[in-house]
Amino acid sequence: MKDQDQKWRNAILHGGPEAERAFRDLSLFYGPKLYSQIFKILKTDSLTKDVLQDVFIKIWLNIEQFKEKSSFYSWIFRIAHNEAISTFNREKRKTAISLDHELIEILPGDSDLEGRNPDQILELLNEATDELPKKQALVFELKYFQGLSYKEIQEITGTSQGALKASFHLAKEKIETFLRFKLNQLT
Repeated sequence: MKDQDQKWRNAILHGGPEAERAFRDLSLFYGPKLYSQIFKILKTDSLTKDVLQDVFIKIWLNIEQFKEKSSFYSWIFRIAHNEAISTFNREKRKTAISLDHELIEILPGDSDLEGRNPDQILELLNEATDELPKKQALVFELKYFQGLSYKEIQEITGTSQGALKASFHLAKEKIETFLRFKLNQLT
């Protein structure tokens, strides 16, 4: 753990005026990085600022739980990412999506994608991911929607790359089955 991170953490844990000063410095240092990561998920400034505030509250309330098994930044990034994904899922962003090659691979091959409303496909994809076990949903969100590498996901989750690949594969299979069923119902 970096020396400065350790100093901030120790000051915050001990409380008093030094804790407030350390937390302000920590927020100023990590705030822009976390803002950028959250904004990539939420795409709106006001929502990103709200989530960032929630992230710093969680850091303040849970800093004693940091066990130094990963870097301090990985720990706070994980908090920020989880908050952003939770907010994204709550908001159920209704924007049009492009049907890129990876989405086409996930959707059943016999469906008529060209005639489908992108909002409808996004809604079905969100429904499908909501049905996944938490770990598979997280891996799918990070890999598919965020485009993170397995190495990056490993740093965030603490899970081996092999297990992450298996989770992503299982998630894709479950999503395909779900979408095949739903698309067949709609035709």
